[in-house]
Amino acid sequence: MTKIIVDGMLGNVAKWLRLLGIDTYYERDLEDDKLIELASKYNAILITGDEELSFKAFRKNIKVILLKNKLTKKYMIKKVLSELNINKNNLEIGSRCIRCNNLLKPIDKNLISNKLPKKVIENNDEFWYCDKCDKIYWYGSHWRNIEKELNEILA
Repeated sequence: MTKIIVDGMLGNVAKWLRLLGIDTYYERDLEDDKLIELASKYNAILITGDEELSFKAFRKNIKVILLKNKLTKKYMIKKVLSELNINKNNLEIGSRCIRCNNLLKPIDKNLISNKLPKKVIENNDEFWYCDKCDKIYWYGSHWRNIEKELNEILA
């Protein structure tokens, strides 16, 4: 799958792309020239809400997806998936850390029982761990809301 770079204006989009399992580079405070340099270096697609940055990148033969700030998050994600020609079957939902983009690894709950509330450990059997930023994931009650939004986005 293609590498994606998201500009600082679209952090929420970056988070959702990572949630969908799409390799997404995001840093909040990168200058335009650095974003263009990275996109060129990694042959990545640049996603931006900045028309000027979009034009600069286009002139350097970088594929750009321009998302206007007035669009809803759901529409923006749908637009990105459409532009990338990605459908539901191409996604690896929940495979990446939404904080740092690292691939998650399954982890035995006995190894993390001291890091989470007792109730979380008791009510869940599957956990995933990001060994880069030390974040733990599980299908908690918040996941129902995420699944609802995902179903609307992927419909």
